[in-house]
Amino acid sequence: MGGVVGAAISKASFGIMGLLAYVFPVLIFVGAAFLVSNSKNPLAYKKALAALVFFVFLCGLVQLLTEGYMSSTTMSEYYSTCSTYRTGGGVLGGAICISTTSAFGVAGGYVIIILVLLISLILITQKSFFGFVFCIWDAVCALARDGHDMYMEGQPERDLRKELRVQERRQRREERQAQRVRELEEALVQENNDGEETAAKEKKSTGFLEGTLLVPSEAKKKKNRKTVLRDHKKTAEGIKNDTATDTDSVAVVSDMTSDFAGNAEHGETVRQDQKDEMPENMPVENTMAMASPQTPMFEIHRAEPEEFYQEPSDSYVQPTAEQDVPELSECYSEPEPVETYAEVQQEPVSENVPESVPQSETRPASQSVKNPKSSKQEIESGIQNIQKEITQQNEVVKREYHYPPLKLLKRGDGKSQGDSDEHLRKTAKKLQDTLHNFGVNVTVTNVSCGPTVTRYELQPEMGVKVSKIVNLADDIKLNLATPDIRIEAPIPGKAAVGIEVPNKENHAVMLREILQSQEFQSAKSRLSFAVGKDIAGKPVVTDIAKMPHLLIAGATGSGKSVCINTLIVSILYKASPEDVKLIMIDPKVVELSVYNGIPHLFIPVVTDPKKAAGALNWAVTEMMNRYNTFAEYSVRNLQEYNRKVEGMRIPEGEERPEKMPQIVIIVDELADLMMVAPGEVEDAICRLAQLARAAGIHLIIATQRPSVNVITGLIKANMPSRIAFSVSSGVDSRTILDMNGAEKLLGKGDMLFYPQGYQKPARLQGAFVSDEEVSSIVDFLAEKNPGMQYNSQIEQQVNTAGMSGGTGGSSADDRDAYFVEAGKFIIEKEKASIGMLQRMFKIGFNRAARIMDQLCDAGVVGPEEGTKPRKVLMSAEEFENYIEEYL
Repeated sequence: MGGVVGAAISKASFGIMGLLAYVFPVLIFVGAAFLVSNSKNPLAYKKALAALVFFVFLCGLVQLLTEGYMSSTTMSEYYSTCSTYRTGGGVLGGAICISTTSAFGVAGGYVIIILVLLISLILITQKSFFGFVFCIWDAVCALARDGHDMYMEGQPERDLRKELRVQERRQRREERQAQRVRELEEALVQENNDGEETAAKEKKSTGFLEGTLLVPSEAKKKKNRKTVLRDHKKTAEGIKNDTATDTDSVAVVSDMTSDFAGNAEHGETVRQDQKDEMPENMPVENTMAMASPQTPMFEIHRAEPEEFYQEPSDSYVQPTAEQDVPELSECYSEPEPVETYAEVQQEPVSENVPESVPQSETRPASQSVKNPKSSKQEIESGIQNIQKEITQQNEVVKREYHYPPLKLLKRGDGKSQGDSDEHLRKTAKKLQDTLHNFGVNVTVTNVSCGPTVTRYELQPEMGVKVSKIVNLADDIKLNLATPDIRIEAPIPGKAAVGIEVPNKENHAVMLREILQSQEFQSAKSRLSFAVGKDIAGKPVVTDIAKMPHLLIAGATGSGKSVCINTLIVSILYKASPEDVKLIMIDPKVVELSVYNGIPHLFIPVVTDPKKAAGALNWAVTEMMNRYNTFAEYSVRNLQEYNRKVEGMRIPEGEERPEKMPQIVIIVDELADLMMVAPGEVEDAICRLAQLARAAGIHLIIATQRPSVNVITGLIKANMPSRIAFSVSSGVDSRTILDMNGAEKLLGKGDMLFYPQGYQKPARLQGAFVSDEEVSSIVDFLAEKNPGMQYNSQIEQQVNTAGMSGGTGGSSADDRDAYFVEAGKFIIEKEKASIGMLQRMFKIGFNRAARIMDQLCDAGVVGPEEGTKPRKVLMSAEEFENYIEEYL
């Protein structure tokens, strides 16, 4: 809309400021208006300067959040990237990133930028930041309190338990009152007058009797019950280790009522003075010896703390006090902390009490006040449950999988996809004129420009056969001057014929574009595979679990290994090791070995072709074990089993069955395996392809030799999904796809994607991921998931199978009857030839050659060397040991 000048200004703005170029014009207008209206105010210029600093450092923050910091990026690269993609923080953000993160790291850069932004905001708003934080904190606390109150209101079970506890306390209180009345009467007979006066003074000073608050006077009755309770608790904390003697009776309580109010003030003063004069950390014996008759420590030391807090009016035996008991008990709305305090105070301190103090008064009461709820056991069981939860959380944290960030992958070059609109119009006109010259009248209805190929949709007139257009393929190629074209007649679901013409300018589809797309992000499957872009430029994401097995074939250099890399990287970005496990077989050694160290691998990448058959056989065994487990749990597939295991209730003492992960087996070169062990490999692949879908095991097989002796009929029949890259002939294309078309592909990721459910193959441009990107992803996973350990049991089975397959060759049942005798004869003669075996055992040439091949597989003799006799590699003792071990 702005023309050339507007585009230049826009490019410069985004290159300098990045994303903030969108709001920069508004900020300029607001800032100018602010300065004009406050031109005579010097504070306005300070605020404008602070706003400028805030804007510059905000560019740096946007750069860190969107693009990140790379030490090798220069200012010119910041400018070009931000101006092209309209992202990041531009040159300003790059300068801030370089100046902060290069010296203090990424975390230090974030801290410095945020601090500068906060200081700038304080200067602009002239308000305290901490005041704002405190306001937010107060609001959050208020919301939390409201939520807790609402939660407590909706807990009927707690209210019921609270009522039950109150009833139990009342029943125990009545029993204790009757018991203590008897004890007090007995103690009254034994006490002298001095003891009664001492007890009266202590009651005046403390206001407590048997751990209960006395309120006999009118002044005490007028106090707020919460205030009395708080004084009660403070006094209990000050004398928590003292002994309480039940030396009062009902008569003493009634006699003391008149003196309590008058002498309460004097008693509190005496008690406080004695408490201040007492030294700290004094033993209990010395403390009791120093205590005066007015000290309340003896009376409270033996009192039951639990009774002291939960039943504050147990010993109050006046008829009017029983009416106050429910009201006082209502003040203790949270008995749980009280019980905890009582348990802490239940220590055997009574052993240190002198003999002069009567101990028989409160001991029966304490024995009768045992809590029948076994609160200690409940607390211990709760602690054990919490420890189990903490242990489970720690295990989860240890197993946490750190997904690799997208910044490890490269962006595209930013160029427009395909050819220009003018070029496409010219080509469409030329195509229409060419067909018209040959007597075929068509109309170009649509043009779909993809990354590497453009499809022109032609609608023929009535009466025109599709075969006429197909037969003119060479003439169209000649007139358009293109290297090759592909005709799709008709396009599935459309009344049109598609002619696919290569673009003059190709556009590479980077894997990051597909992984960032909505199609991949919203895919629910853990086995989502970012394939590439279709001919209309739309990202294509498929699910490996729905394929369920995939065959990839194409000539050398057509893009098979890159396709496998994109598949593996897609799994690494989508699934954790607990959900998906991988087994990689790479006879070429150099293609997949880079993935050693990622946590998804069951075993290291298998590079020995002889061990590959063992890995496939282990997969067959695992598949059968899974099916047996499914039958035991009455489920049909892996998803139902995992859901049932997750939802089932496990009795105490038993462990929950582990969830089974999905397994993806990737074979990079099938042709080499078919040369080494064709029978075992083909049998294992066919069994897996036929049965492994429901067990969650999926096969990905790639080969560069799509011939019938590699992709046999059994393998091909059980691999429903195929991807065909460029091949040399139509015969190979028919071997892969059962139709021609792959020989027309351009190579370098140009593919025909034919998954299960498609009516016809779809032409796609595969996503590209470089070796450097793969290495950076593997390094990141190895760093974030240290201590990677493979499954040693599986590795041992694979190695054992490989050794037995490598040294034994065929099984003992397949060996010839003359195998042992021929081996001994050759070792004795120290030379080996087929003619010598023919003459010795009087057998034909074919049988003698078969025996010689078996001896070569067993390692007795070496390979053939033209006309020379074979070398003997074993001694007689080694051959005897081999016979004992394998025969």
